[in-house]
Amino acid sequence: MIERPIDFTRPRRMTCGACTHEWDATVDWLDRFDQGKEGCPGCGTDCRGEDHPDFTAAPDDPAHDEAATRDLTWYHSSTYAVSPDRDFDAASDLTDETKLRMESMSAHPGAVERWAARQKSKALHVGTYEAAIENMFRRINDEGGSADQFFLHRARLRQDCMIEPGVHPEPTDFVGNAYLAEVCEPGVNVLRYVNVHEDASRISLALDINAIDAVQSIPIPLQIARDEAWIIGATERLNHANLRPPEPVASRLRRFRPRTIPALISEGRQLVTEVGGNCR
Repeated sequence: MIERPIDFTRPRRMTCGACTHEWDATVDWLDRFDQGKEGCPGCGTDCRGEDHPDFTAAPDDPAHDEAATRDLTWYHSSTYAVSPDRDFDAASDLTDETKLRMESMSAHPGAVERWAARQKSKALHVGTYEAAIENMFRRINDEGGSADQFFLHRARLRQDCMIEPGVHPEPTDFVGNAYLAEVCEPGVNVLRYVNVHEDASRISLALDINAIDAVQSIPIPLQIARDEAWIIGATERLNHANLRPPEPVASRLRRFRPRTIPALISEGRQLVTEVGGNCR
């Protein structure tokens, strides 16, 4: 298995829909682009244009190569301790009343079984380590998942998995589901696509669980020993910070953003910096 270097701030590959110019964009450039303050270096088209620049697959991504795709390590995050679950049965959570309603609304018997089979046929999405972590934080932020227990899953593909040629746009519908049978040739169980949401411009995979050879999983966060000296000290610092007044913002922030920041957030960021420095 091949592990890739982890870099959450790497440049994102962009292509302009108006003039087809391609370039690598930094995080700062993308921030200005989202505000309408930057445009395509080639023609000036900004985020308001119909053919605005968008993410495209980074040319140095090793997953362009089919053999490398099978050897790379792939990640995804979820609130399930076992994922993918080969024994998953979506109908097991339905009440008898719901099942009767589903059957009564269908013109043919077996509506519940057909629905459960379609749920099980959904493609699983895997990507880089960065994509899995960013997906977790997106769910925490957008879906109110701050109290959820998450798990990080590391997957290895089967060497005989069948990969659809090329790298494609993300094949999801309006609710984020993908069905390989609808977008791939028969027998294909892996489709490569450009991720435009997490670790944008890197290649992710939509795959059938039969393409997976093995999975390793860990809870996020890991269990900690609450009586460790560092944990006790960090907790005291955060509790004291929570009592302090907001602090002035010293960084370069966009206009209209708050000019102060809660002391608790500032202290938390300092703790993260210290932990990161100790891990080098």
